[in-house]
Amino acid sequence: MILVPAAVPRTAPAFQRLIDPEQRPAVRAGLTVEALPPGVRVEQLPYESVESVTVVLSGRLFAAGRILSPGEALHHRPGTSYRLTALRGTPTAVLTVRPNPAARAAIPAQRSDSAPARNWRQVDVGTVRLDPGTTCGPYTDRSADTFLLLLSGAAVFLGELGEVPLIPGDLVYARAGERYGLRAGSRGPATAVLGRVGAPGAGAGPEREGGPTRLGQADPQS
Repeated sequence: MILVPAAVPRTAPAFQRLIDPEQRPAVRAGLTVEALPPGVRVEQLPYESVESVTVVLSGRLFAAGRILSPGEALHHRPGTSYRLTALRGTPTAVLTVRPNPAARAAIPAQRSDSAPARNWRQVDVGTVRLDPGTTCGPYTDRSADTFLLLLSGAAVFLGELGEVPLIPGDLVYARAGERYGLRAGSRGPATAVLGRVGAPGAGAGPEREGGPTRLGQADPQS
């Protein structure tokens, strides 16, 4: 388990590497976070070998002809460039998830006859909304790494090290085979981004022991 406290910048502009594959070659994805000033436009260059995923953490973002709000994500195909525009008002914080090409050799290849139109996807992202005191998990995903970033409320991460209190902006990254889960505090609801990074085709919905649905909501347990 990797814990990155206060992962979301409070001021803009700002850029931070949260999970760096160069320092941790075994992780299946690199995660960065960037705070964009209101109205700024960012041109992202293409990455030929892997997809990238943009997740809005705060503010609002215009991309691919649509407006994204906190908790929403946009997948970018390998080899494609894209433009991000932070809407005016408050700074916009975005999380970028990019699979680690060096780790693909250790991930079993997906069958060529399954989901051919989406077999480039390795990242699955969802939003978890928990009522006070309710729990999501704990789960164990042996085929993918998992990350969780708390957007709002108070919560406790349920993992290999027991219960770890989280506040908004904290990020937890769990390696494949490690337990992960989330329990909302008793005083109010909690919302978090929950994602997984596995073999190509992961975004098409492979079998796993529970977890988020793509751009959807994980099922909480009372």
